[in-house]
Amino acid sequence: MSSKSKLIINCAATHVSASQFSVSGGRLLLESFTTQELSYDYSAQEEWLPALKSALSSMKIKGNATVIAPSMLLLTKTIKVPHVSAENQREVVSVEVSKNIPYPLSELVWDYQVVADDGIETEIFLASVRAEDADALCQTLSSIGIVVDAIDASSILDYNAWKYCGLDEDSIVLNVGAKFSNMLIVRQDGMFVRSIAAGGNVVTQSIADSLGQSFVGAEELKRRYMANESAGLAGMEHYVSGVDTLKKRLCDELRRSVINYRRQSRVNPPTKIYLTGGASQLSGLAEALMENLKMNVEFIDPTASLSVSGKVNQGVLSANVNRLSEVVGEAARMLYPDAMGVNLLPQHIIAETAFAKKRPLFILGAAILAASVIPPYMFISSATKDQKKFISEYESITPELTARLDDFKAEQKKAQLLLTKIDGLEGLAHSKSNWIELFIDLEKRLMEQKDVWLEKLHVVRKNDGKVQTYNLELTGRLLIREYNPADPTAYDHKKATQRVDELLKSFVDSAFIQRYENVRTDPSDPRILKFDFTLVVDPKKPI
Repeated sequence: MSSKSKLIINCAATHVSASQFSVSGGRLLLESFTTQELSYDYSAQEEWLPALKSALSSMKIKGNATVIAPSMLLLTKTIKVPHVSAENQREVVSVEVSKNIPYPLSELVWDYQVVADDGIETEIFLASVRAEDADALCQTLSSIGIVVDAIDASSILDYNAWKYCGLDEDSIVLNVGAKFSNMLIVRQDGMFVRSIAAGGNVVTQSIADSLGQSFVGAEELKRRYMANESAGLAGMEHYVSGVDTLKKRLCDELRRSVINYRRQSRVNPPTKIYLTGGASQLSGLAEALMENLKMNVEFIDPTASLSVSGKVNQGVLSANVNRLSEVVGEAARMLYPDAMGVNLLPQHIIAETAFAKKRPLFILGAAILAASVIPPYMFISSATKDQKKFISEYESITPELTARLDDFKAEQKKAQLLLTKIDGLEGLAHSKSNWIELFIDLEKRLMEQKDVWLEKLHVVRKNDGKVQTYNLELTGRLLIREYNPADPTAYDHKKATQRVDELLKSFVDSAFIQRYENVRTDPSDPRILKFDFTLVVDPKKPI
């Protein structure tokens, strides 16, 4: 006998899927599955929500649903806090949220999941989304008849899928998406989480830059290359070059993550990699991971552990097997009360949903109250026919006027949003690819310097009427490994300052940077040198 079903909508960067699950005989039953690619320029994130609405409308999805938010909307971080009782844990975590997330708490919806606890320290996976993004997502889905019961983060759901499918312990689960790749090192008593800002779009951008194609056109070429439809198509070498770039970045990031994992934990190192995600099918990726990391690589087939209804199109399901691990991970929460997950649904929507459940009682009470006034109303109406006619006419036109006013307010809000977007379109057109290249360049120079990290990056744009200038205001820290607390005079802080100067000179060598200025350092902490500075960006390469 099946339990109550659950609708899960996976709102990915490039596609959306709707899956209906129930539990039958202690096993997940997939009752229905539909999916559709999103039609928009994947490099323009502001186009994602309208494309999502259009796809779900055509799929005719309605009802209460749990939504999986994509990594591109999320701010995630793994932190450690002192071990405290469960009732005090959220208060302790909230302090860390304010330190680790670069937005005021009033502008965020956040939640957390304990991923490991040794009794002394608790390791927390922290997930947050900007409140305006969560509201926009809920309002968009509500407008087409979908009631959002919860918003989960895609980053950790693969852990539940790994557990449900009974896969090997001490393994890496790598979910390669379009914009981000989520990496988990999994074991029964916890996991190590990291989000990598690289995915299939790296290949698309390489094709677009090399061939002078639009991002949309480059994405179409990439998909044809992946489907072995490249006969007669030019630019295959640019596809291969982009794939090689992505392979190298993923191998480097996984190697670095495994090293950090070993430093933080005394448990067994990972020995196997499980691949999933839409971009995991890029040619040679599995072989590159196997060769560089010296681990066995397998693809996850979460459907092998499911019971599938005869109503589900097997061809569509098989074609999307690499996109189902997060969905199955969310569905597994129906089986495991302690499964991994968060809820990023805004509190005001949770309150509205709770009120909606009580609404029938209020309606019944209102109906009883209304019925009690019918006799006197009928008596008065029969005695005052002229007043009744006036009231009837007034009531007949009021809903129309109210509806017009609501429509006017809604259109006015849309117009204001469109004006704001129009103002930024010109700059966006010049800067969308520069951002990606600039961040890759900065990351490379930081890795070369070692033990340096940036905490804040703020863009200041100025326009004197003739020239648009761009400054990057950055704040960072430098770890001083050579400092010995037992002999504080043995290390000269001027060496740390010289390292900062070398980093700044390295930045100036970038094709994007003209010079640096306003350099300040704070040597008050003997182990960490704080610094901040301003980078002047070349106006010919706007961001």
